[in-house]
Amino acid sequence: MTAVAYAVPQPGFTPAPQPRPTPAPPSVVPSAYRKRRALGDPTPLACTVARTAMEVALGAEGIHTLTRWITPTLRTSLLKQRSLARRAAYVARGDIAVARIRVCRVSATAAEAGLVLMEGKIAHPVAMRLEACAGRWLITVLDLG
Repeated sequence: MTAVAYAVPQPGFTPAPQPRPTPAPPSVVPSAYRKRRALGDPTPLACTVARTAMEVALGAEGIHTLTRWITPTLRTSLLKQRSLARRAAYVARGDIAVARIRVCRVSATAAEAGLVLMEGKIAHPVAMRLEACAGRWLITVLDLG
């Protein structure tokens, strides 16, 4: 008969770690690589943002409604304008309405808009640049006159 020898671990012996299996690639595609639908017409957003931004710059509340659509730099600038208008006790001369708007797509991911807003009988020119960001329009430049 043959003797079978079994390996008996010695005290203080630790076996070598076994390599872990590599995880399967994620089934979710990162958001930067997802196909997004084409951005729609920026005209309605430009009108809404311009009107609200003008109201805020003239001292009204409502900056929180713009937070999603403007950059933090623009938000800070509008808050400063609002503060100045309130200190000066500015009184609006009427409702803000969009008189004219022209939108020009300068590339597949950017558009520029020029608007004329009417505050009663006073005309205010507005210029803005909209850029594609995470599948939506984001206003990166806003000049209120």
